[in-house]
Parts: sequence; C-alpha cells; structure tokens
Amino acid sequence: MPASRRKLKKARKTGQEHRGRERRLAETGEETASFRRLVSRHDRRRRDVDEAREMLRDDLLGAAGDVPENAIGGIVIEIIPGGCTVRSDTRKTRCVLRGLLKSLETRERNVVAVGDRVLFVQLDDHTGVIERVQPRDTILSRKYMEREHVVAANVQQLLVTISVAAPPIRTGLIDRYLVAAENGSLRAVIIVNKIDMVGAAERAQIHEMLRVYAELEYPVMYCSAETGEGLDELRELLRDKTSIFAGQSGVGKSSILNALQPGLELRVAEVSELTGKGIHTTTTIKLLPLDFGGYVVDTPGIREFALWDVQKQDLPHFFREFEQYLGRCRLRGCSHTHEPGCEVKLALDEGRISRDRYESYCRLMESLER
Repeated sequence: MPASRRKLKKARKTGQEHRGRERRLAETGEETASFRRLVSRHDRRRRDVDEAREMLRDDLLGAAGDVPENAIGGIVIEIIPGGCTVRSDTRKTRCVLRGLLKSLETRERNVVAVGDRVLFVQLDDHTGVIERVQPRDTILSRKYMEREHVVAANVQQLLVTISVAAPPIRTGLIDRYLVAAENGSLRAVIIVNKIDMVGAAERAQIHEMLRVYAELEYPVMYCSAETGEGLDELRELLRDKTSIFAGQSGVGKSSILNALQPGLELRVAEVSELTGKGIHTTTTIKLLPLDFGGYVVDTPGIREFALWDVQKQDLPHFFREFEQYLGRCRLRGCSHTHEPGCEVKLALDEGRISRDRYESYCRLMESLER
C-alpha cells in the first residue's frame, strides 16, 4: 500500500474517533479545557486528512509509468453525469475516470474540470477512460459546501460580466471574482453589458463607478448584445485565447456569445420581474470553440462566489492598490483593518485608496475569518 494511502487511512480513523468524542462532549454541554484541546486536536487531524488526500492525488494524477502507450491527449470540454466529454484532434469522446481516479477523495468537488488536459485510452469510437489529469497552468475555483469547486482550468482570462440594468451592478461580487482571478493566475477583464439600456447621464455615472478598476489596470469594456455595440472590440479580446465568462444570472453572458457567434444558439432568458434576479438558463459548464479563433467557457450564473484557498495574510496582495503600502505598517502582520500605524488606512484617509474597495476588502477579510 502506498505511503499516501496508509497516511490517509490512519488520519481518517483517528479523525473518526475524535469526532465521536467531540460529539459526546458537545451533547453534555461541557466546554472544558479538555474539550477545547480535543477540538484543537480534531482540527489538526482534519489537516492531516487534507494533506494525505493531496499526497494521494499527486500519486494518482501525476504518476509516471501508469499511462498506457496508446493513451491519447485531449481537453475536457464538458462535465456530464458519470464522466466528461473530451475533445482530441480527431473526435469527441465520452470518458469516465479510471477506478483510482474515480475513487479519489480530495478537497475538490470535482476531480476533473472543463479545460483540463488529460490522457485517455479510446475504448471504441465513442467512449474512453481517462488515465491521467495533467498539471494545471491556471485555475478558477470557488468554495461550495465546504469543498473546492474547480469551475475551469487552463483558461487565460476571466471575463467578469455585469449589466447596467437588471440585475444591478454589485461591486462586491466583482471584487470577489478579481481576487479569485489573481489567486488562480488569470487575467481579469470587466465586461459591462446592456449599455444600450441607459442614456448618456447614466453611462457617465457607471463610468465613474467603475473608474477605480480601470485605474488599477483592469480593462473595462462596454458592450450590447442587443445592438452589437462594442462586440468588435470584445471579439478581438477573445481571439486566439481561452477565456471564461462569469457573473450573475441575467447579465447576458450567453446573449453576448450568441451575438459574437450566432451558430452557438445558447439558451437565454429574461430577468425575473418579481425578484429582479436572473433566471438560470446555462446549466452546465462547456468549453466552446470560436470560429474566429480561441475558446470560451460559458458558465451558469451565480449570485454568490465564495473564495477558496485564499488565506488572510494573502488577501492584501490581491488588492493591487495596497501593494505599494505593504510592509510599511508599524505592526508586523498588520491586517489593515484596525491596527494603529497602518499605511493602508492612512492612504485611505488621504483619498489615495477607494473607500468602496477598502470596505469590500474588509468584508472579504471578515468572511475569511468565519
């Protein structure tokens, strides 16, 4: 039995014993010092399980010599019940994971994701078995039910899509996407759709609201899937790159893609008049080829985007405007939220940092502490 499997088995067994004792103590209401020590040990065991799972994942996903000589390289273009669709040079193949990969337990909700490069063995003209998942260059992840949900892998740019009408612009959600992009090594671009639905005065207000992002060198592009405004510039942005559209339901991600390439015929729907929120039409994540070059991932709309694998000490580095002040605070390990002598807070008071962005940072920091 590999060392990683032995470590995982031991960590699981010990963790089960501690959970049982913790549950019995919690039921009696005795929050004694021994109870607190038990919870601390339990937390360490959970970390041991996570580490063991990651070791096992590395063993299984990257082990050389396990891949048959007739394995074919391909890219995962869609996740389907029981497996995924893989595109190779010659065809699309419905693939399942080989036994070890399928049983692999990691912190991830999904072992393979759209955009993953894989090696698979063709069983017949239509089916195959994935033997290996290659290392990822970039990753877009979120937390879902306390596990990592890999939205897409190996994409070059994240197109954070918002609308000027319904649903309304949520800068806090934009900031969450930008942090996830920085954490996953993706270039981030902000796409503002439905610009045809507002007049000149409202356009000026929206430009002012989003000016802070342009000043931080996040490109901000304005377009209309309805009138075609801005689509030529967007087409050039997408050309010969792998991109992912993400944002709330109803902002018009699928409408933009249909306008860019009418043959896609993606489903669209109006925003609910009752709630003002978008109605889900895209239900699966797909990697779509573009006729003018490149690929794009269309994702289901979401209303919340919980960050994954972002540590409190790393969060300040994902806010570009903080960078020049980091390391200059009076206290080592300053969180830039309440400490005296904080250079970030001084810059805020002097108007060198956006108050809205700073408040978004504080909300994110608070969410990471829960």
